[in-house]
Amino acid sequence: MIDKQPTKKVSERKKTIRNGFWIALLAVWSFLAGAYFHLGWVRDRSFNFQAGFILGGIAMWLVFGGIGILVYRLSKRDGFTDPSKFALGIISFLTLFFLAIAGVKYSDVQKDKFVEELEPYFVEYYTDKAVKNGSKIEQLDLELHDLYFMLSYDLRKQKDLPKLMQLTSSKAIFHDHQLISDMCVKQLKAEARLGYPPPKGLLELFEHD
Repeated sequence: MIDKQPTKKVSERKKTIRNGFWIALLAVWSFLAGAYFHLGWVRDRSFNFQAGFILGGIAMWLVFGGIGILVYRLSKRDGFTDPSKFALGIISFLTLFFLAIAGVKYSDVQKDKFVEELEPYFVEYYTDKAVKNGSKIEQLDLELHDLYFMLSYDLRKQKDLPKLMQLTSSKAIFHDHQLISDMCVKQLKAEARLGYPPPKGLLELFEHD
C-alpha cells in the first residue's frame, strides 16, 4: 500500500506558503485601501494626515481580519475543502473594492497632503524673509500659523494648486508662483476691513517684490 502521508504533508506545506504570501500581500494592500479610503471619505480634519493614514489602515485590518475569520469558520463548518482560500478570496475582493473607491478621491487626498505638509515651509520661508527685510513683527510665528490655517481650506480648492504641487522649492512656491502670497494679501486686507488689522509689517511680507 502506498503511503499518502508524505504527499499530504507536502500539500499542507504548499498551502501554508501560499497563504502566508497571500496574507502578506493583503496586509499591504488592505492597509493602503483603508488608509486612502479613510483620508478621502471619512477623515475628520481634527486628525492630521499621518494620523488619518495610520488610523484608516489599522481600522481596515481589524475589519477585514474579523470578516476573514468569520468566513473561514463558516466555510470550514460547511465542508469547504480549502476554507482559507475562500476566506482570502473574499478579503481580496473587498480590498480591490475599497481600493477602487479610494481611488476616486486619490487626487483630493494628495492635495490635502500637500497643503498640510506645506505649512511648516510657509512659516519658515516668511520668517526668513522677515529677518532678511529687517522686519520685527510681534508674534510672527503665531501670526503665520493662524494665517495659513485661514487660507488652507480655500487653497485646496484653487484650480492652480496642481501646478503648485509640481514645484520643488520654497522660493518657487511662495515667490515665483504668487498664488499663496496673493491669497495672504487678500486675507489680511479682508480682516483689516472687518476691523482686525494685521501687525505692522506683516502685509508687506506677501506683497510682490
